Amino acid sequence: MLYETLIVVWEGTDGSGKTTLMQCVKDLLSGKGYRVGTYKTPGDTQTGRFALEYGNMQGVDGLTRMLLFAANTVDDSKLIRTQIERSRPDFEFIDRYYLCSIVYGIAILKTRHGNAANVEDVENLIGALEKLGQDVLVKPDVYVIVDVEENVRLRRARSKSSKTGSADLSYELDSRLQEEVRRLYSLLMERGSIRAIWVDNVENKLNENAVSLADRLVELRQSML
Repeated sequence: MLYETLIVVWEGTDGSGKTTLMQCVKDLLSGKGYRVGTYKTPGDTQTGRFALEYGNMQGVDGLTRMLLFAANTVDDSKLIRTQIERSRPDFEFIDRYYLCSIVYGIAILKTRHGNAANVEDVENLIGALEKLGQDVLVKPDVYVIVDVEENVRLRRARSKSSKTGSADLSYELDSRLQEEVRRLYSLLMERGSIRAIWVDNVENKLNENAVSLADRLVELRQSML
């Protein structure tokens, strides 16, 4: 924890409803009197804009893309830390962080480039990044990994992209890639590499999931205090 703020990083497959669930949990906690800060990466910063613009261009290799997005999360960490220091919220919700950059990067390298990279490489990269960036990064206290059945995920991803447009649509609609992302997150939890709460965000269960998750996060914060 940083200044008694529980750092919660929200991750998951594209179209899982992660951001919607995060907002619902934020509203519930705020209604109980808790202060909740939020930050979404990539941020509207020079590195964030460049990562989105160049990293999602056709022909950019998976390793370059992974490093660009990882660099942005490190750069954005200064803003996240400043937000926490100034506001001292009870919870800080980060919508995707460096774990996402690494997991998606390894998944892209494996499914699109035939690289043999696997969960051990994810663990090694996390370890190296956290060690080298220990004075910059905001260390997550817990991850919330949000997932949903693939047919529902695809429908949500298509609907989202048609309304707002998406620079990384080809990744969002790639079921093989998303399955590898899902597998890597699951393995990281099973191996104890990350402390995480897995949420199956099935349809018509949004409020139920949000209430349960809000209670678990309150309990976790109290136990850590």
